[in-house]
Amino acid sequence: MMREFNSEFDKLLPELRGKCNAALRGFGNLNSSGDTNLYIALKEFLTACHQISTILWDKNNRKHRKHLRSIFSINNNSPLSPRVLSELETVLEKMKNIPGESTSMQEPAALSYAPETKTLTIDGEKYELLPLFLAVRDLYASLPFFKELQTCTEMLEKNPQDATALFQKAVLLYKARRFEAALQLIEQVLEIVPDDFRVWYNRGVVLSEMGRLEDALAAYDRVIELEPVFEMAWDNKGVVLARLGRFEEALETYEKVLLRNPKYAEAWAGKGSVLSALDRKEEALEAYLSALKIRPDYLEALKSVGSLFSRLGRYEEALAAYDTALQAAPEAPELWAGRGLVLSELDRQEEALQSCSRALELKPGFAPALEVKVKILSEIGRQKARASQ
Repeated sequence: MMREFNSEFDKLLPELRGKCNAALRGFGNLNSSGDTNLYIALKEFLTACHQISTILWDKNNRKHRKHLRSIFSINNNSPLSPRVLSELETVLEKMKNIPGESTSMQEPAALSYAPETKTLTIDGEKYELLPLFLAVRDLYASLPFFKELQTCTEMLEKNPQDATALFQKAVLLYKARRFEAALQLIEQVLEIVPDDFRVWYNRGVVLSEMGRLEDALAAYDRVIELEPVFEMAWDNKGVVLARLGRFEEALETYEKVLLRNPKYAEAWAGKGSVLSALDRKEEALEAYLSALKIRPDYLEALKSVGSLFSRLGRYEEALAAYDTALQAAPEAPELWAGRGLVLSELDRQEEALQSCSRALELKPGFAPALEVKVKILSEIGRQKARASQ
């Protein structure tokens, strides 16, 4: 039976990928199109969604398609399901009467779309398109993990209480950035193994990604309660506290973990980040330099050291930090922009301009580089004006 499934899935996956691409392209066109192209983009998006739904809920092959939906964690309430999607079928029907598409004597459908709310209005009826787009995006993001998801799903079909398979599937969905689905599986794992600190840690990671910071904090506290020596939980707790604006508590958290392990570079960098946010620049610099003593190639610390040296007016040291960082990440536009600012402060305007231009080559329209470039060009203009007087 599994061989039969695999043979069918080998044919279906490229088809699903193509339909997802078409739907995502149509949605992108829908949000960037004017009224002229609205009909075309909408038809492309809705038609592709309908085709995806048909593949996932093929009435002629119910067993295989149910298994396929189970692999991708797609339930019957999905916006892609025929039941939910049926409301939009009327839209496709009405769109047969758009100008130039039909010789029907019926009045063309009155159609409008609000990109800011992702809301379609047709003949006065409103339809939310964002949930449908997110369902397609989630499916598309899951496709690269199909084989691993399939393995976990088949393990769970044999034993729904297999905590390892549930956890592995949650991790795969997290990698696909399907945070809600990952969290649901993690909750199931915790019902089976309520005191596994690794599961609680991953719960915190997922909740943090979802912006549920208080819940993430509670998860990390539970990890620390279960396994106090698990340093990554302390580090992540500090990050969440800082994101919540609770800087003094974050600082205390980093101090605690550094008492346990003074060689933990990430904790030194976290401490530096908090001290920088508190405008304690000298202390922040000392913390970042401590991180670099442990990990000389620590890119985030190098970036921050360059910025802090610059803010402290220590431009030669800032330039050295940016140059070291660029050896590790030569295509990071923010490093080139920071280097440009430092060179400008050192009155090396032509070199500064080259650095900013490099940043804009790597990332056209990069705002920090544009701001520095304008500053440099203004300074060059002033220098030329002084020279001509």
